[in-house]
Amino acid sequence: MGVAERKQREKAHRETSILEAAKKVFLAKGLIAATIDDIAAEAELGKGTLYRHYRSKEDIMLAISEQAVRELHALYAKEAADKGTSLEKVLRMMRMYYAFVIENPAYFGFIAFFESPLPTTNAGVVYETTTATYDLFKAVFQQGIADGSMRSDLKPELMASSLWASSYGMMQFIVSKGAHLAEQRQINLNELFETFLSSLKSGLCKAGETC
Repeated sequence: MGVAERKQREKAHRETSILEAAKKVFLAKGLIAATIDDIAAEAELGKGTLYRHYRSKEDIMLAISEQAVRELHALYAKEAADKGTSLEKVLRMMRMYYAFVIENPAYFGFIAFFESPLPTTNAGVVYETTTATYDLFKAVFQQGIADGSMRSDLKPELMASSLWASSYGMMQFIVSKGAHLAEQRQINLNELFETFLSSLKSGLCKAGETC
């Protein structure tokens, strides 16, 4: 292995370590309260060393958001490529999304920063990945109309945007209000999600049919 290649691998390893440390700090202290000093301490690095990789806390958050949207897109793509009607695929994609959110609730705070035009991390990566996810949704709706598992009057481009917005809103609501709903209103989050899924399914089915 050449010197340049070794240095590049060391750099990549260091950045991975920083992001893993940052995830722990953000989860423990929250996005606002967490500081660069906290992240450097968790990563066992001097602040100067950390700044050679990321210029700000926001840069680190954007880098984590890239990881989140890439991972989520890969999971969507896997469900879309699996067997079944397109309606079944959409429902599976949403179930996967819910499981992803429950397992990774802190990711939503990171994703919210993806529009920030920060210099260290390429925000375009996040835009490209979210666009690819939109295109994936649109393709599944097009297939659903073609295979007859969904209503023929649906407009795939509108449904893709609607699904993106409604599912994100539901998951964000679960993450931010879930504890309150469970404790104060005795609402079961699984039942809440299943209600959302049932409404989605009913809206996609052909008129007069039970699917």
